[in-house]
Amino acid sequence: MSPADADARRRERGVIAQREYRKRHASKVQSLQDENQKLKDIIAEIDRASHGRRALPDDLRAALFKARDLAGISDDGIGEQEEDAHTDEVEQVAAGPLLPEQPAHTPAASTAVVRRATTLEIKFPPDYQPPPDERFSPRLDYGLWFETDRVIRILDPPTDIVPYLGAGMHTLAGSIFWSTMDYTLDLWNSRSAPPAARLLDRMFSQSRHVVDTGYLLSLAQARVDFMRKGFMFRKLSEQFERNAMVDLQRLISEHNKSRGLPSKYWKKPEEVAWNVLSQLTPGQATRFQAVIEGKGAPADEEMMRSMITWLAQNYVCFGDGPRWSNISISVGIGSWVKGVNDADAGVLDASKLSAEMLS
Repeated sequence: MSPADADARRRERGVIAQREYRKRHASKVQSLQDENQKLKDIIAEIDRASHGRRALPDDLRAALFKARDLAGISDDGIGEQEEDAHTDEVEQVAAGPLLPEQPAHTPAASTAVVRRATTLEIKFPPDYQPPPDERFSPRLDYGLWFETDRVIRILDPPTDIVPYLGAGMHTLAGSIFWSTMDYTLDLWNSRSAPPAARLLDRMFSQSRHVVDTGYLLSLAQARVDFMRKGFMFRKLSEQFERNAMVDLQRLISEHNKSRGLPSKYWKKPEEVAWNVLSQLTPGQATRFQAVIEGKGAPADEEMMRSMITWLAQNYVCFGDGPRWSNISISVGIGSWVKGVNDADAGVLDASKLSAEMLS
């Protein structure tokens, strides 16, 4: 065989090998495309089945939003009924905490926040007056974005609420954090009433660096929206990326340090929760965890509500979340734990503990 024939054979074998490779590659690509289409079809089917169902857990709702986004599924297939249900949900979120229907004779002394396993009904001061109809009040985040910005949903949460999402929602720290957010938004929606204005002033007037309360409350609203829906919109995400809350927290901490109140003097929800749990017996801790998960006894729920309400009424805004002073935690939580022990011993009724904490 001449060298020319050998070269021709090598070229022919190379052409055949390349042709077979392209066939195999095309077959793999087609298989992947088919598998991807099947996954998209399954996600679309799950999405259609979930529309109009408001009882979806928050983590499942967030997972569905992520799956829809990855699959590129739009809202075009939503029927009129499902669209109306979604609109109702958005209106309720926009207005602030979701209020259950109450009979006309129910006094306004107790207003409910969103009923989640991690959030308890918080009691307001006796002279508190709820807003007349929050559906017609503007959103807290009104003016922070243009309508075109609302098209882009951001699925990454603000870093300061990450500890309180997912499994963190069903912890004492998560219950404290989200109940505090809901309570503050309720107060803001009723800020024209003197009791609400007084409580808001206590929360936000501790530092000269807190100058735009409305802006802070708009970010609180965005956090609550993310917890409920699993996303927020582009404009607010950009604001979080600019670390506005981190900078504000640093300024407030430095201001407090100059007043002789260093960072260790102020406790985050996780530290407050640890303080509470460290003073409870294992049996008591298990009972109150059941309350957080929505399975507790009514008496335990009443006692837990009194503590959560007290914490929501006595925190200080640090920009990136609520804080409580060492002294207030020592006095307030110590009094609550003593009341729990007295209730377990039959010396004190759960309702009286609530009255004592909130008097």
